[in-house]
Amino acid sequence: MSYDDFWFIDTRVQTRNLRRWLIWFILLFAFVTVGTYFAVKTMYTDITEYSIRSGNPIITVNEAKATNVNGYIKGEVKNESDSEINAGYLCFVLFDENYEQKGIEYIEIGNLTAGETKSYELKFKRDFIKHFYLLTLPEKVL
Repeated sequence: MSYDDFWFIDTRVQTRNLRRWLIWFILLFAFVTVGTYFAVKTMYTDITEYSIRSGNPIITVNEAKATNVNGYIKGEVKNESDSEINAGYLCFVLFDENYEQKGIEYIEIGNLTAGETKSYELKFKRDFIKHFYLLTLPEKVL
């Protein structure tokens, strides 16, 4: 029996082995990344029940989604008057499926010039949010 007969002694060219392992690593990384992206995206469900109280500025909700632990709300605030206004804060009152209040979140809007539109995005960490109420306030109320 020779020393070269041991199974852990590999006499092949090592750069070829390294190249193979690198390709396998890249393929595995891509598979896990794509799979994770789609798995997380499918966990989000639409929040379809919400109420908005506003006069001027006009508040719209473009997208509202939540999982069992977090979520986000995206939309726009538009000043449709002929003068500058101080919109203050957007106040989001978050509710679960039984309409029990789970929390209040704020986004500062500040001043809006005539005809100006601002986008907003609220990211929240609350459990099982199914409904929300959205209104403008001049200042935070805690």
